[in-house]
Amino acid sequence: MAADNTQFSIAVHVLVGIAKYKHVNTVQLAQSVNTNPIFIKRIVGKLAKNGLLISSRGRNGGNCLVREAKDISLLDVYRAVNAPTLFAIHQYEKVASCSISSNIQQALTDIRSDLQNEVEQKLVQISIQDMLDDINLRKQHLKAE
Repeated sequence: MAADNTQFSIAVHVLVGIAKYKHVNTVQLAQSVNTNPIFIKRIVGKLAKNGLLISSRGRNGGNCLVREAKDISLLDVYRAVNAPTLFAIHQYEKVASCSISSNIQQALTDIRSDLQNEVEQKLVQISIQDMLDDINLRKQHLKAE
């Protein structure tokens, strides 16, 4: 069984952390995610390469958002980490005499494209600031209980 690709969720986690604390180093981000700093550095590199954050090294180094958190959509993040599509489609050779074999790949490709478009339309509507606001609300609800 293939491992799940968690880069998107970790990238969102990283950006929400930076949005909250403004300047955060990779070690602090790794502690928050509870993973290896090297893994976080790879994700930070993708986010920086795609213009979502600036990363600096050295004693006072850290990571800062390039734009306001409200101006970074989850679709920006999704694309930055090159998150996988919803599902893969097998590429077995078609059996010409079988109507299912001859058409299933295209039928599934059409469905996947439609679903991918719907996902992307939803992701473009949600910002890193929306995620931070949601987390803050959840934190308040926990305190109230």
